[in-house]
Amino acid sequence: MSKRIRTAEQSARRETAIAKDALLTAVADGTAPRDPRHQGAHYRRHLADAHRNIGTLQNRIAELEQQVAAIKADRDYKLSLCVTRREAEEERLAMFRLARGKASIIAEWPPGCPNDLSNEIDCMPEPKPRWSK
Repeated sequence: MSKRIRTAEQSARRETAIAKDALLTAVADGTAPRDPRHQGAHYRRHLADAHRNIGTLQNRIAELEQQVAAIKADRDYKLSLCVTRREAEEERLAMFRLARGKASIIAEWPPGCPNDLSNEIDCMPEPKPRWSK
């Protein structure tokens, strides 16, 4: 993306950010003591506060990254338990064919001799797809 500002909204955001930075700089300079002997301690105190805040934020970021990693691992595990629609449809049809074959074998009497009932069972149409068209 070029350095040009594309919209008025982006321009307003940029001007707001510049104004905020200028205000923070003015406030920080305004709180500095006038005596040069005390300025070092003042800025060191602000620097120590900033480092404490940075440490706190880094700890929080590490906690959030751990939570994100745990959530991603949980998501990956749950996705590993899922199957696609195509696979589910194929398994559904395979189970129907298996059940139809077993029913046909059970209907044969004497065992191994096909009869009208076992032939009718073999001629049953497969079910329509449930999850695909």
